[in-house]
Amino acid sequence: VNEYCRAKHRSVVGCSWTQTKGRVLMAQSAFKQGDVIFREPPLHIVAESKGNTAFDRLKELCKEHSQVFEYEPLWYWTALCSLKKQQLPPSETRLRAIDDDQQRKLLLLYAPDVKEASDASAMLVGELGLASCLTPLELERLVQVWILNCFEHSDNPLGYSVYFMSSFMSHSCLPNAVWHHDGDDFVLRARCAIEEGDEISLSYLSEDSLLESIPARRKHLRDSKHFICSCMRCTAPCDKSRGFRCPKCRQASFYRLQAKAAGGNSPSSGDITGASCSSCQHCLSASEASFLAAEERELESKLDDFERRIERGRGRHSSLVQQLETALIRAECSLCQHWLLDKAWAIAADLYERNERQEDSQAATRKRIAFQEEAYPGLSGTRAWTLEAYADMLIRHSGSAVEPRVSIADVDALRQVEPQVSQIYLEALQILRLMFGESHEYYTSVNRKAIELEHEFRKHFDKACAASSSVSKEG
Repeated sequence: VNEYCRAKHRSVVGCSWTQTKGRVLMAQSAFKQGDVIFREPPLHIVAESKGNTAFDRLKELCKEHSQVFEYEPLWYWTALCSLKKQQLPPSETRLRAIDDDQQRKLLLLYAPDVKEASDASAMLVGELGLASCLTPLELERLVQVWILNCFEHSDNPLGYSVYFMSSFMSHSCLPNAVWHHDGDDFVLRARCAIEEGDEISLSYLSEDSLLESIPARRKHLRDSKHFICSCMRCTAPCDKSRGFRCPKCRQASFYRLQAKAAGGNSPSSGDITGASCSSCQHCLSASEASFLAAEERELESKLDDFERRIERGRGRHSSLVQQLETALIRAECSLCQHWLLDKAWAIAADLYERNERQEDSQAATRKRIAFQEEAYPGLSGTRAWTLEAYADMLIRHSGSAVEPRVSIADVDALRQVEPQVSQIYLEALQILRLMFGESHEYYTSVNRKAIELEHEFRKHFDKACAASSSVSKEG
């Protein structure tokens, strides 16, 4: 691995072994926030292949034997498309072999020590006529490598990519690096300042999920990556994404999670029993903790239901507005600075927009921005995108247009949006530039709107000056 680092990345990073995490990536140079640490092409890309008889047969098997095939068809397809020439019969035309070095690198990536093949791998090897050259255990190991190391590459067709160096980075819910695609390349940037000798970490979770509570984040990771996170945020004294109102003083309180939450289960009545309020030190009784956890579960269930109903159509969904407002009033009596409230405000802002309740939509979005700033102590892509959405919203609410280009209706509309909107776009751009660079679509799309807004300001300003000059001459 370190030989590869020297050859491909000038030894700016190196691989080390730790007792607790196994292989990790260490910085061998210092990086400023926003610096590119390295850029790397994909080791392998695999996408769905409709019309390929092997892929079509795989889908049929997954459907016919759902109790045997634990994963979606694409996971098995990635493994089948990662076989070397010696593992395929000479007459095989459906599967394209990769070279020996590619597979060797794939098998160096993290995966559990698989001793026995699954029934699914055994069935695939037999059904596809590969048994003369391939063992089910060989296929199973490749399946596990892809499951634990891949990144989403494309949506249509659905495809995954895997990279060599990126797979040696550990997860953190407060990572010091962030990655993005540039074409097919994997680009790693410093999310904050990194010193020589620091471990480099990134998030296995989406930007949205990083704003969720400790139990929610741990559940995502346990379900997808099979480990319980013990990073700095997950072991912190308080969870700034999961606040409750103290039953005694009614102030916002962030109760430290107890050991029962370590398994990453859904919030239970036991995980904060006996915890003390960060404001008045009141210790939660079992019944108080049970009540707060029940309110949490109630809101999560209702939000899931609202989302399902909204997905059924693009209409105004006017009947849902009052139901959501009632749910929010109830939830805000028990929850505060809570990721589920952020989710509720996002749904509310959308429904208010559909029903032309502009001030309410703006208020809900401002609440989201305030939550996100408090919840995550660093650069947050989700916060940048919420700021962008808020600026867009203010322009539209002035009677002006955002797409296909920013066009401000008149001077009165300009007075409504400036200078506030320019400042909001600027704040979003500062985050996006450091996380993704100035050539990335995330940055350029916001920058375009900021530039167009500046042009509109100058146009209306010049028009107003010309009108004022004309009046003065007439006088």
